[in-house]
This record gives sequence, C-alpha cells and structure tokens, in this order.
Amino acid sequence: MFQSGRQFPNQQWAQPANLTRRLGALLYDFLIIVALWMFAGFARLPFVEADAMTDSAGPAFQSALFILTFGFFAFFWLRTGQTLGMQAWRIRVQNENGTAMSPTQALMRFLCAALSIASLGLGYIWMLFSKNKATWHDQFSDTVVVYIPSDKEISTLDKGDSSEQEGNKANSGKGKKRAKK
Repeated sequence: MFQSGRQFPNQQWAQPANLTRRLGALLYDFLIIVALWMFAGFARLPFVEADAMTDSAGPAFQSALFILTFGFFAFFWLRTGQTLGMQAWRIRVQNENGTAMSPTQALMRFLCAALSIASLGLGYIWMLFSKNKATWHDQFSDTVVVYIPSDKEISTLDKGDSSEQEGNKANSGKGKKRAKK
C-alpha cells in the first residue's frame, strides 16, 4: 500500500517487539518531547506580554508544538527507523519486508499512535490480543516494530545455528554410512 524505502540490515534476527520494550521506549521519548516542549515554551517567552504562569498558549503555539512533536518522530523514523528511546530499547519500526517507512506512513503512524494513547492505551493493549502482535498504529500504517538483538546476542545465535547445522551434517553423515553397510 505504501512505498518502501531502503532495506535495514540483520533482518534474519529481527523479531516482534514486546509491549514492555515499546512502553519503555515511549517513556524515554516522552521525556525528550517534554524537554523539547519546555525549550519551545522558554523560547516563546520573550515574544509574549503575559508572564509564564498566566499565559494561555494560543492555537498557533499549540500547532507549533504538534509540528515539533511530529517532526521529532518523523525525523528518526524516516532516517533510522528508531527514535532515541527505541535505540535504547533496541527496537525499530519498519515495513514488514524490512524496509524503511515512507513519510505518509510516518504521518499515519503518528496520528494513530496519538489516538492509541488518547483512548487510555487501548491501541497498545490491542497488541496483546492481536494475532500478529500489532498495535492500532502498526495496523493503520502497515508497519511493524521489531526487536533488534545486540551484536553479542547475534554472535551467540550464530554459534547456535552453526552448531545445529554441524549436528545435522553429522547426523546426515551417520545415516549415509549406515545406508552403505
């Protein structure tokens, strides 16, 4: 449905991210967003006549905060597939085929994620009952969130796969020897 971007590496090790990792990354990103909002609010103070405690932000400033928030998520999602919180929790958002999402997907994901949160987290809880472990914003934007193992975990997985393959070769070799007798 949407355009595909560049291919992300290590797709063979990617697996669906669990709810704990997603919520941990969301918390980290929320703290960064609050810091950005505070910076924007402080930057706005010299241009308003009211003091900071009694000033009610108008629709222009609220729209600016909305665009700032979307810009934060879209920048990271389109660039690396990971916000700063997602990097800390080693999860990435991508298309099902392992490619980067499009700007349209980023917008759909952002708007639906806001709806998921606004409905008291129901969009996130939905993944516990979904067959493919997808949240509302995953489904509406045709994206998946995957866990990316560390290099150490990948090397362990590689060793496990190579020992299984050697075991299979050894077992198949034994079968051939028995067949010859």
